[in-house]
Amino acid sequence: MALRDPDKTRTNLLEVASCIFHQKGYNGTSLSDILNAAEVSKGALYHHFSNKQELLYAVVDECYRPQFLSRWQGILAADKPMEAIAAVVTGLAQEGSDEEMCSGCPIHNISAELASTDEALRIRVDAIFTGLQDIIAQGIERAKEKNQVSSRIDSDRVALLFMCSLNGMPQMVKSCQERSVFIEITAALADYILSFQTN
Repeated sequence: MALRDPDKTRTNLLEVASCIFHQKGYNGTSLSDILNAAEVSKGALYHHFSNKQELLYAVVDECYRPQFLSRWQGILAADKPMEAIAAVVTGLAQEGSDEEMCSGCPIHNISAELASTDEALRIRVDAIFTGLQDIIAQGIERAKEKNQVSSRIDSDRVALLFMCSLNGMPQMVKSCQERSVFIEITAALADYILSFQTN
């Protein structure tokens, strides 16, 4: 008889739930969907999560947040932060399958579905977006220190506009379902960021 590994079971539940929530939305996902895909019992799920909402929070905190922010972390150590930001932005349109692209960003999807009725979720999503906004602002500040960007640039304001543009992309791409549009949007945002460089 195989020994149970609670940590692996929990990780499996998070990975499976993150995929199904992305594909079907929170309200469209039943616990049975998750249990069947994860091949675990209801008791195993309830050992780790008291309900579907708690599972969602764990997915956002432990799956979506690190996936979303990890690609941007290198900006803070880059020799040319503005170019690093632009490179990540243009890379967004090249990553993932067409199916993933057309499904939209899981964080944006969950936020659109639940943020107006679930305050705890809204706070989590806001923290993710604020975290990225801080990374962008810090990257611009580093570029200033390196004299790559004018000291007159308001880093916080640019980072805020950057986030507004970035957050609008998933919905537009999801509605048109065209990678070529995604490529054009990311190229335009990258051009905007690079336009601040002085050398």
